[in-house]
Amino acid sequence: MKVSIFLMPLILALQPFEGLSQGLFKKMAKFAQKQFTGSMLKGIATRTLSNGLDLPLIGLGVGNMLMDLIPSMISRSLQPDKKVYLFDTSNISHNELYVARGIVEGAEILEQEYGIDKIEVHVITKVWYTHLGYERTLFAVQSSLNALKDAIDHENVDLKLHIMIHWPRCYDNVPWMNCILEENELPPDDKAAGPPPHLDKANAWKGSWKALESLVTNEENVVSSIGVSNFHLKELEMLEKLATIKPHILQTDAWSLLHDPMMIDFCHKHDIHVIAHNLMDGVFLKADKAPFAFNHLSVVANELTKTMKAKGLFPSDMEEVTPAQVVLAWLVQHSISIIPRTVNLRHLQENSAVQLGSIPAMNDKQVQIVALAAEAMISEEDMRDDAHIKITFHAKTRDIYLWWYDKEFGGEIQVAKIDQGDTFEEESHPGHMFKLYDGPEKNNYELFSVEGKYGDHHHVEL
Repeated sequence: MKVSIFLMPLILALQPFEGLSQGLFKKMAKFAQKQFTGSMLKGIATRTLSNGLDLPLIGLGVGNMLMDLIPSMISRSLQPDKKVYLFDTSNISHNELYVARGIVEGAEILEQEYGIDKIEVHVITKVWYTHLGYERTLFAVQSSLNALKDAIDHENVDLKLHIMIHWPRCYDNVPWMNCILEENELPPDDKAAGPPPHLDKANAWKGSWKALESLVTNEENVVSSIGVSNFHLKELEMLEKLATIKPHILQTDAWSLLHDPMMIDFCHKHDIHVIAHNLMDGVFLKADKAPFAFNHLSVVANELTKTMKAKGLFPSDMEEVTPAQVVLAWLVQHSISIIPRTVNLRHLQENSAVQLGSIPAMNDKQVQIVALAAEAMISEEDMRDDAHIKITFHAKTRDIYLWWYDKEFGGEIQVAKIDQGDTFEEESHPGHMFKLYDGPEKNNYELFSVEGKYGDHHHVEL
């Protein structure tokens, strides 16, 4: 079986590191259960940061969302049927004013319709690389505070602000970054706040970190934690040496979770909480490159759906677990925050803390399957074996001749002869068809169509 380094971020807290044995997968399942049922805030899963603050594990990314949609999406997210209290944006998105508007609208609805007079809301925003350096970072954060003022000052809102350095520098070799042009296009007040960071790429972000430290230690403002985004291990190691306050949060994408396990190991060792972004694009937009992996996720989704139905765990607006929810819940159950972005109301509901939080802790086998499937989809290297629906044919009263039937082209392939009293097991896929003849002459037959979901086991009595 192919072993995935994508698993490493999820097991590094389990010391000593023992390799990816079956026994360790059992430990992972126990770890998942512990994390998922641990710290809770207003009925949702959270992770306690190194400074003691509880951060929601399930959020909504609004960084590149159309501005006119942001207030409505945030207001809806805050409602009791979703309970999403974490929102991720950045200063460069120029939408923090709309974020504040959505929080205020949502808080007022909660008071008017549900009698909830105070709600704790977490907002992540980031300082862009044009504003690296001590003075420019303070200037950028003040801009964010001004934009979020209505939410900060609202009597129904307890706002927790998390400030991050968006990038450690502007990179000349990244096509969409243009260090000199972006500097030249800054407003005069921004330029006057401090020296151009692209002229001191090695050190500008260090000044930014000192600025963030001064903010998080000032009890008069709402900055609750500080962190970094798009940093690599080298920068994290440098930051660990110079910082008087270590980062509380690291934000990274699905690709880095797969390809930079040493960075994730560093975060676990130094109690830096990991937030994963770009999950849907990084994983599920590549599903057609790894169809076997997607089918295996469907098996886990089917199993979890059956468990929830048997135990009556479904929220009123949820009918089944989807493959996307399986991956999101898998990360949440391993104490990694997620901030999927969507403007689709159905997806907003599916990605909510209510629905994801209702999914039971996965067992060791499910943890293993999801890990391998996620790696296959991210790397576009499919799993070796496909998932199936299992069918057991029972020849109760006579011999049966089983043929697979291609309904599109009308062709047939003989599968087996099942003697009277015997059974035969076949693995197939939804929509496949079989002809069951009563003799080798193929005079009479019954047509059987495979229905259900991956992971199902059907018994057909003939």
